[in-house]
This record gives sequence, C-alpha cells and structure tokens, in this order.
Amino acid sequence: MKIVYKINNVIVKLEEILIAAAVLIMSFMLIFNVVGRLFGKGINATEEIGLYCIYIITFIGLSYAVTTGKHINMLGLFDFMPHKIQKVDALIISAVTAVTMGVLTYISFTYVGSLKMIGRVSVNLQVPQYIVVAVISFGFLFACVQYILVFIKNLQEKEIYLGLNTPYVPDIRREEK
Repeated sequence: MKIVYKINNVIVKLEEILIAAAVLIMSFMLIFNVVGRLFGKGINATEEIGLYCIYIITFIGLSYAVTTGKHINMLGLFDFMPHKIQKVDALIISAVTAVTMGVLTYISFTYVGSLKMIGRVSVNLQVPQYIVVAVISFGFLFACVQYILVFIKNLQEKEIYLGLNTPYVPDIRREEK
C-alpha cells in the first residue's frame, strides 16, 4: 500500500503542476488578447485555449480536491451523528462516489473512442477533440482512484477521512454522553 501512496503523491504533484500551468496560461492568454484587441488584433484561439484550461482546472482539480479534502461537503447532519455512524456514512459516501466516478470514467472514455473514430478537430487550433475529452476522462479516473483510496483509508484508520490527506475535524464540538 505504501507504493500506491507514493505513486499517488507523484500524481498529486503532477496535478498541482497542471492546474497551476492552466491558470497561468489562461491568465496570460486573456491578458494578451485584451491588449491585442486594444491595438486591433486579438488572438484567435484565446477562447479555445481558455476552454481547454477550464477543462484541466475543473476535472484534474476534481481529483486534487478529493486528495486534499478541499471539496465541498454537506456536513450539517454529519456533524451531529455519533462517531460510528459518521464512519459508516463516510464509507458509504466514498464507495458510492467512487462507483459514480468509475461509471463517468467509462462513459467518457467511450466517448473519447467515438471522437477518435470520427476524427473531429477544434476550429482554430485543429486539436483533435478526443485529446481534450481525454483530459476529462483522466480527471474522472483519478477522482475514482482517490475515492477508492479514501475508502480504504477509512477502513484502516480510526479517524474519519473525507479527503485522502486530512482527517475530518467537525465544525461543531459536542460532548459525548
């Protein structure tokens, strides 16, 4: 299991680099496009590049958010449950979400195959669309793997983990009777 966590740490670092690069590229492209329009010549592919960066930020960021536990949680009732029920609930949530991400991974990779057969390309940059959609597919795949790892970690540890790297700390402190 230690090897899996080491590989996962490498993937997380790659995700951080991809997300940061996408944010920087999108920022610079939009700034350069605005400056170019002031002089009467904008960059044609800005919208496409911006869209691709949004895909990277959203779907690779999905996996990164699961790993770091920085995703949105609806924990209003969860905070008031006893620890054992919280643990079971966390296991159910991670299992159901892993299965959902697995199904979305399958659907999106199937769609990638369809796009590759069709040979569809983007308008300005002529980028094959299956490459763009593959980013989404890998985002789902990595999120699925992360939720599986969260599930396993919740089975192994006494604490509750909603993300792989951080144990759950309730917002509401209550006394156990």
